[in-house]
Amino acid sequence: MRHDEWAEDAHWMAARVAPAAWVFVDEVQAAVGDAEAALADGDWGTCLESAAEAYTAIVYCRLILTGHRSPCAGHEVAVWAALSDFPESRALRQLVTGFEADRGTAERSCADVRRAAEAFEAELPLRIPVIRTAQGFFPSIRVGADIEKLRERLGLAPIDWMEWRL
Repeated sequence: MRHDEWAEDAHWMAARVAPAAWVFVDEVQAAVGDAEAALADGDWGTCLESAAEAYTAIVYCRLILTGHRSPCAGHEVAVWAALSDFPESRALRQLVTGFEADRGTAERSCADVRRAAEAFEAELPLRIPVIRTAQGFFPSIRVGADIEKLRERLGLAPIDWMEWRL
């Protein structure tokens, strides 16, 4: 591999994949977990709302991977989710509202969003192990340090890990 090819791949990994992987850990995994918890509690409406949040967060990850340069507001992601042709956008548009939810709909939606999250995670070339605490999710110190070294080498600013949120 030529140096310019390596640098391009490294830049993409540091500038796109790392933030998308972080959003996946922080937003997608949390929303899928909320959908599953709501399903277990028999709260069908919250299950559907959490599934919608998970799909929206996957759309955000895809936007980051395709070049979106900075965090964006939730309403901006909602527009992208409504107008794009990402598989998660199509799934989001097919969800019924929480008011229309029943047990069967919630079970199917929860299983579908879990599969969508797993499929997207399988596409990511980087997984960020996290330390889960009562205060939230934090990237593993080792992985975070390695990503920051790569970003510095490529002339990129450090990641503000808490900035990439919906």
